[in-house]
Amino acid sequence: MADFVGIDLGTTLSGLAYLKPDGTPEIVPNADGERLTPSVVYFDSHEDVKLVGSAARDGGDPDRTIFQIKRHMDDPEYLVDIDGKKWTPAEISALILAKLKRECSRIIGDVEEVVITVPANFNELARKSTIAAAEMAGMKVKRLVNEPTAAAVYYAQTQGVKGNILVYDLGGGTLDVTILNVAPDSLRILTSEGARHLGGSNFDELLLGAYSDQYRKQTNAELFSDERHRRRVLQSAEDAKKMLSKLRRVNDTVANDANSGIARIDVNREEFEASIRPMLTRTVMLVEQALDSAKLKASEIDEVVLVGGSTRIPRVKQVLETYFGKSPRTCGNVDECVALGAAIFAKTSSRIQEVCNASYGTLAMIYNAKTKEEKLANSVVIPKNTVIPCSRTQIYQTSEDNERVIEVDITQGEDEDPRYVDVIGRLTLEVPPNRPKGCEVAVTFSYDENQRVRALVVDKESGRSQEVAVSYRGAGVLSDEELQRRTKHLRAMRIE
Repeated sequence: MADFVGIDLGTTLSGLAYLKPDGTPEIVPNADGERLTPSVVYFDSHEDVKLVGSAARDGGDPDRTIFQIKRHMDDPEYLVDIDGKKWTPAEISALILAKLKRECSRIIGDVEEVVITVPANFNELARKSTIAAAEMAGMKVKRLVNEPTAAAVYYAQTQGVKGNILVYDLGGGTLDVTILNVAPDSLRILTSEGARHLGGSNFDELLLGAYSDQYRKQTNAELFSDERHRRRVLQSAEDAKKMLSKLRRVNDTVANDANSGIARIDVNREEFEASIRPMLTRTVMLVEQALDSAKLKASEIDEVVLVGGSTRIPRVKQVLETYFGKSPRTCGNVDECVALGAAIFAKTSSRIQEVCNASYGTLAMIYNAKTKEEKLANSVVIPKNTVIPCSRTQIYQTSEDNERVIEVDITQGEDEDPRYVDVIGRLTLEVPPNRPKGCEVAVTFSYDENQRVRALVVDKESGRSQEVAVSYRGAGVLSDEELQRRTKHLRAMRIE
């Protein structure tokens, strides 16, 4: 049995790594001989089998093929309907993890306890869904770790980076920018910023548009009329994107399903870079936000390290080199370093200080001494970037006479205006009758190592209290009972 296992459950690619006896991490290939497994699931209509990986990507039926399920892990209402059965994002992800567990176990022994990586800006629901997916796949999650943190651990061990490190993680579906301080015996996260829907797949869609435009001009017809053919051309566009990282110009030949003719597609690096410029500008804005949050200047960053396959695009490196005045550091396996770092993290996590990825608080009536007005506002209890695990308490007062029920909304976000934060949970506490307003109520939020939140409310006068973990409701959220039932069902499935 492998003792230290890390899994990168990615938007487009997933990988599993373990720590060898000499302390070096190693990617474990799947049964197809691939070091990374495409995060794609295909539901076969003829046999009761679920294909995962490259075979699923080539399944042919777009209505039965699930891509990029990770982008929906935070949506409590999202479901995939296949033959009348509704699948949650956690269940789809569990199929991917089950393939990794079974096939990698044949090489390194049984995989039971793992560290799984998640984007730094994954919210509470997405993290809980990731843990649920692992449980359904037959694994216990030792820790969730933010993807940039895992990558930084890998760079620190293999390339000796130290000081203030900025991790620029541009993958297939997400961007994370994290600033850390790396010392010989410790690694401390300073801040993280990110975008959930910004990555290589967005670049692929832009090239797909270029393919479609050129085909239309040459044939006066549309390149694709259904999702199956669109995905086929999208694969060609993705291949062209990768080639443009090595060549200045790429030619391709495409046709549609209606025999409207063949078109010769010509794309060049300059046009491609111009099309992605607005997105790269947005990534720089996130870099600036991270620096501002960490109270650092660009000149105070000792190393910029690259993570994710999209950082192979030459323009990405050029933009960062211009901004920081130094060439970013890269490695040959930018697609793999998150999984490799997770395996190292599985053994060294006690020396690593992570921080909460957002501010957590509650809605309360706040008195403004200047305006002498009272208004509903977001009151932060745990500020963003607080070292975790942590617990913070804030004292509030009841606002009405004879208040029988105290309601505490749990918020996620930094803004004072309630309109710009998310309410991720609610806690209610019944209190004795006939009390005047102004009774003190203690609200305590706890934030654990997997970045999950618990809330405790204590009415100080009566001593009554109520404690809950943040929970979500929705068609795409599994109850504990449903999770156990579906775990048994999933383990009996044929997954290839």
